[in-house]
Amino acid sequence: MTVIRERGVAILIALVIIAIATAIAGRMIWDRNLALHRTQNVLRFEQDYEYAIGAESWIASLIHEDLGTQPTVNLTQSWAETLPPLPIPHGEMVGRLVDLQGYFNVNNLAAQTGGVDVNELAVFERLLAEFQINPEVAQAVANWVSSTQSSSAASSNGIYASFTPPYRAARAPMASATELRLVAGLDRSQYEVLRPWVVSLPIPTALNVNTAPLPILESLSPSPNPSNLANIVKQQQAGGFQTTAMFENMLGQPVAIPVGVDSSFFRLLLAIRFAGSRFTLRGILFRAPTGQTRVFDQSFGSTQ
Repeated sequence: MTVIRERGVAILIALVIIAIATAIAGRMIWDRNLALHRTQNVLRFEQDYEYAIGAESWIASLIHEDLGTQPTVNLTQSWAETLPPLPIPHGEMVGRLVDLQGYFNVNNLAAQTGGVDVNELAVFERLLAEFQINPEVAQAVANWVSSTQSSSAASSNGIYASFTPPYRAARAPMASATELRLVAGLDRSQYEVLRPWVVSLPIPTALNVNTAPLPILESLSPSPNPSNLANIVKQQQAGGFQTTAMFENMLGQPVAIPVGVDSSFFRLLLAIRFAGSRFTLRGILFRAPTGQTRVFDQSFGSTQ
């Protein structure tokens, strides 16, 4: 019986050792596979990144070549065309450019001399009304971006202090239009409706009337003429305006905010499909008065 018992104990110990060895081996295989996938993801990201940076530099050079000698920026030029899918090893790349000066720059609400620019405020109020958003939100946004303290701005800080968690208005230009989600009076659904029509650029900018979409054009006047606006859209598609005077003549009235026929800020939207993954780049390109184009801002994303 003693011998049988000892053999049973030995078998049990052997089984325990085998189980431990199996668990260790399984963990080693798991760690190896995890390290392999991590390495593959890092290499894939690096390859996607290099493709994106190369494409970004190429498109920046195209802007310089396309617009270097052009007196205006308009929708008939090559930059406005969607980049056709470009084949790359194991994938493809697509992209397009958007003229950011065709949209409302919320940082223009802050007057250069301090306080709020009342003309820009009136345009923004009309833009909000077009999307059934309370025009009073315009004043809240203006208070957010203006560095000059006012009675309405002081009272707004009390509103933000009552939120959970509490915070204060930035009292500075928006680094991103996503800051609008923090402004009192604008809920998430309203933000989603408004977001495609606004930008936050680092310097005051004139609205490019050659690329501004219809809702922006409609907000320029308290009583826009539909027939005049239709003619303006047709002119945009035919090459735009050479001067702002030509635009105002077709609009039928002068415009109170700065407008122009040229642009310096463009957004690049780039998507790369490579080896089963999707990599995106969103960048802002700045075209200097000298004609040179440089990268002003970048953000990246990657999904399997």
